[in-house]
Amino acid sequence: MSNDDAREDGELGRPHADQTEGGPDLRHYLAVLRRRIWAVVTAFVVIVTLATVHAFKALPVYQADAEIVIEKQTPRVMDFQDVVQLEASDRPYYETQAALVRSRAVLEKALEKPAMRELFETDDKSRVTPSVLGEIQRTVSALLGTLPSRPPEPWERLHDAVAVQQVRDTHLLLISATSSDPAHAAMIADAVAQAFCQYHVDRKKDVSLEAFKLLRTQATDQEQKVVEAENAIQQFREQVKIVSLDVADTSSPELSRLSKLSQELTEAQTARMGLEAELKVVEDAIESETANMEQNDRLLSLPEVRADPAVGAIRTSLVEADKEISALSDTYGPSHPQLQAAQAKAKLLRSKLTEALGQVAGSLSPQLAMLKQREQDLHAQYDEQNQLALELAKHSLTYGRLQSEVTRQRKLFDVLVERMREVDLSNDYPKANVEVVQSAGPPSVPIKPKRARIILLSAFLGLLAGIGLAFLFEHMDDTVRTPEDLEERVGVPVLGFVPAMNGMAGGKDGFIHRGMVCAVEPTSSASEAYRNIRTSLFFSAPAERAKALVVTSGGPGDGKTTTATNLALVIAQSGKRVLLVDADLRRPTLHKVFGLESRKGVTTVLVGEATLDEAVQHASNDGKVIENLDVLAAGPKPPNPSELLNSDSMRGLLDEARKKYDRILIDTPPVLFVADASILSAISDGVILVVKSAKNTRSLAGRARDQLRNVKAHVLGGILNEVHVSRLGPYYSDYYYYGYSRYYRDYYNSYYAGKEDAADVKAGERA
Repeated sequence: MSNDDAREDGELGRPHADQTEGGPDLRHYLAVLRRRIWAVVTAFVVIVTLATVHAFKALPVYQADAEIVIEKQTPRVMDFQDVVQLEASDRPYYETQAALVRSRAVLEKALEKPAMRELFETDDKSRVTPSVLGEIQRTVSALLGTLPSRPPEPWERLHDAVAVQQVRDTHLLLISATSSDPAHAAMIADAVAQAFCQYHVDRKKDVSLEAFKLLRTQATDQEQKVVEAENAIQQFREQVKIVSLDVADTSSPELSRLSKLSQELTEAQTARMGLEAELKVVEDAIESETANMEQNDRLLSLPEVRADPAVGAIRTSLVEADKEISALSDTYGPSHPQLQAAQAKAKLLRSKLTEALGQVAGSLSPQLAMLKQREQDLHAQYDEQNQLALELAKHSLTYGRLQSEVTRQRKLFDVLVERMREVDLSNDYPKANVEVVQSAGPPSVPIKPKRARIILLSAFLGLLAGIGLAFLFEHMDDTVRTPEDLEERVGVPVLGFVPAMNGMAGGKDGFIHRGMVCAVEPTSSASEAYRNIRTSLFFSAPAERAKALVVTSGGPGDGKTTTATNLALVIAQSGKRVLLVDADLRRPTLHKVFGLESRKGVTTVLVGEATLDEAVQHASNDGKVIENLDVLAAGPKPPNPSELLNSDSMRGLLDEARKKYDRILIDTPPVLFVADASILSAISDGVILVVKSAKNTRSLAGRARDQLRNVKAHVLGGILNEVHVSRLGPYYSDYYYYGYSRYYRDYYNSYYAGKEDAADVKAGERA
């Protein structure tokens, strides 16, 4: 077989790269569903059937609706709108009202009607259909063992039959009642709506009555407080003995005298502070140097200094003396007699000025003492008068507080009396803020069961459940079913897979037929599968590197013998000389497939009773010898197969066979059951592991792989046997059951038809 043919076989026999790389894709999931279609169909049929039976056997449920309007205004006893206005959210308010409709107080009021009481006191479930939530709660309670021993009360049954919801963006509440009887549903909805309205009316009456009683009690207490406040203010007047206690009255003698004293005290303090300042200036001038005293404008500005004639005369003379000294200094030196005489005169004048200023200071001190004494007297009088004014203000504040208390108590008393009058009038007109705007009418069409919806929903749920079960079973399934399982989950390279031969009979004849399928049915899908494996084997294990190949499996019944015989047939058909060795010395079967003698074989060669050439037999099919294929049967059963196969004679047998044949295929027992396969795998050139689809688990195949690797065997790859191609997906199914077989059949027919035409032409020419 040429390399082109082998490459063509390899392209036809293997899935495309985009189908095996990149992980699972949509086709992988579809393949899972296709393999587990029975789980999907079973779950779908069961769920849809149960739902359909339930939909058609369930009692019809009717729903009647009554509408009530609720204005968000509660009965008011006191009008505090002038004081504070509290705005509440609409949503919590109406949610509260909806919950109040289903409260025990309202429902028991609805049950006061004889018809309603009779309806809900019986246990007839056909009359009233409870809500689904109530049934679920009771079911869960029963399962948990917490179901109460007492039967539900009538109001509890009514609670399950009633639902309330707010009409969106309105002040309307929709009261819905369900029952198997349309008339009962309408009666329940109307009764609950009317009971809710009556509940609000009764509540308003009760609130008004309680409010009137409360107001009357408070008014009595408040009247007593008014009297106590008036008595307290009168007692205070008598205690302080003051007619007018108004602190804001400016004509009061105490306040007038306090104002006058304050003014006089201020004038005395001003005069004293001015005189102290003048005396300070004079004293500072006396203590300072007298040379520059005439230049002190501040000193001369003082009234007392300016009014003293002696100071003025001395100052004038001193100014003239200074001028004379200045003139003489410009003419004479510092030691001149005239200049010294002028300086002595100026010094004398300064001494006299100092004495004059001392006399002025002495005249100012008595005046300052008198001013200080007057200031102290005025300050004492002011403090005394101020204390009297403070006492007056204190009494005035106390009086004002008592007067305010009288006013406040009297105002509250007037308000309570007014509210009592309003509440007394409102009792005569008890109108609540709840009103029925639409009564319930008997419904004509049931709301449940919605058969079409139930069936459609059950179909959807059944499909989901089936898909879930399919993937659950797929996840729990540990068997090797696809080539991807063998390669990705077991870690063994895939040489190919063989489809299941379903049409063949069982027993001995079926076994022989399957072992010779490549010879008796060369156009079958199984034959093409073996040719594909042959191609993969040629490329992965060339003859110069791997001649002796062991064919084994993890357990019995995996089809290793069938694989070995058919693989030997297709290799022989390619023109290679093949030796098929039956090394299963415990249960030999190869001689049965080809109809050969088993007197000579492996055991006779190993013990030296025959040579390889003497023991080898030519394979045949229906009496016709199969070219290029020789078979070495097992021979007589030995007592020690493992020791015999592990002998040097076996190694010599393989070495001799390598020289005479292109390929040697060795059929062995299962590798996990006896040591024979491991021994032969260690001394051969390669191992082919056969795994039966949907039978061998991944753990079993992994153990077989590990066993072979432990003995340093070269595992060339695995062959997945008995594969149900229809479950692998559309690619494999179409390829093997339609495309590949048709391609080979058409090629075969055209090839031989061409030969017949050529033979006819030659016969004509000879004629």
